[in-house]
Amino acid sequence: MISLPTKIEPPVQFYPAFLNTGDNFAWFQKSQQLEWSRGEINMYGKSILVPRDESLFGDGLRYQYRGKKIEANPWPDFLLTARDRIHALSGYLFNFAVGNRYRTGKDSIGWHSDDFPQIGKRPAIASLSLGSTRLFKLRHKESGQTVDYHLESGSLLIMLPGCQEDWIHAVPKTARPVGERINWTFRPHVDAVGNGEQKPDDIPRPLLDI
Repeated sequence: MISLPTKIEPPVQFYPAFLNTGDNFAWFQKSQQLEWSRGEINMYGKSILVPRDESLFGDGLRYQYRGKKIEANPWPDFLLTARDRIHALSGYLFNFAVGNRYRTGKDSIGWHSDDFPQIGKRPAIASLSLGSTRLFKLRHKESGQTVDYHLESGSLLIMLPGCQEDWIHAVPKTARPVGERINWTFRPHVDAVGNGEQKPDDIPRPLLDI
């Protein structure tokens, strides 16, 4: 008798219709009106543009990313409302949000885990999607098993503590015609000297900028 491999479920919570129709449409428009920039990464000694636009908002803090300290912009009202609703639903507290803007199917983000020291050892990360539907893939680091989610506008996917340790994720390019998508990932910005796991209602402590 052949034993089938055990299916591994990723530690996520998925809410396909987190936003109502009105907020879904309005927040996408407001997101489009914010300031966006296309960052650079160094590959093989050359600087190349990342295949997406980016933005950062938060509680007056700096975020260490790609070797640079990036100043968070003040929260727009709708992102504060989103943060508070996510906290009311999940119990997790967040004090900054990273935005990714995928203008066409050519824009993407490759396989990675969000394991930056300033978000702690085992963070919860909440991902709010606006605009066109895009495929979001999770892959287990040891088994290679993949799980797919089609993230529609207004959906919320929460990667729970442990997800970044055991799984990587990506939004791959697509050749099919697809409109613009904007994704907001809400994260804790913590003093990452401990090894503790983020729990609901843990208060994110600001990272001292020395």
